[in-house]
Amino acid sequence: MSPLSALRRITATLTALLFLSSCSAGTINYVHIDSSYDPTSLARIPYTGPLFAEVSGNPFGIPQADMQRLVNNAIQPPGAKAETGQGVRVHFAFGATAADRHSACSMAGNNAMSNTISVVAALCRGSGATTYLVGSVDDIKGPSDPRFESFLRQVTVQLFPRTDPNRDPPCFFPSC
Repeated sequence: MSPLSALRRITATLTALLFLSSCSAGTINYVHIDSSYDPTSLARIPYTGPLFAEVSGNPFGIPQADMQRLVNNAIQPPGAKAETGQGVRVHFAFGATAADRHSACSMAGNNAMSNTISVVAALCRGSGATTYLVGSVDDIKGPSDPRFESFLRQVTVQLFPRTDPNRDPPCFFPSC
């Protein structure tokens, strides 16, 4: 085998990895799963819906009702009927004060537009978060940017993991 073909394989592999890493709209920095989370009954929800987002903060400075509608439309699975107040409640807090699960469950947030949009999302049951995550997305051009919608959907799916890493052993087979 010639050294040139090995170089081509390495180059193709690196190019594919760079391409795949650029597919994600944002970054999820931290995910927490409480021991009360039941993946057996909850993991299918972001795929079957409907979901209802309670939104605080507004990184675009648009009317809050429009921000609420934007987030609710983005998080719905295909074909789910989203009506006002219908579905499992998911909390989203945007802005600089979106630092932890408490800001999502207590509905804190701010209305400042910046280059990086921070978000805390939580599935809150009772007085606390069953699951929550902290993430951010950069260079969103406005509320109609498709990358923002993609990021919100990514966040929603990750709020409902298929397994609980605190209880389930790691799985290495595709059927897990």
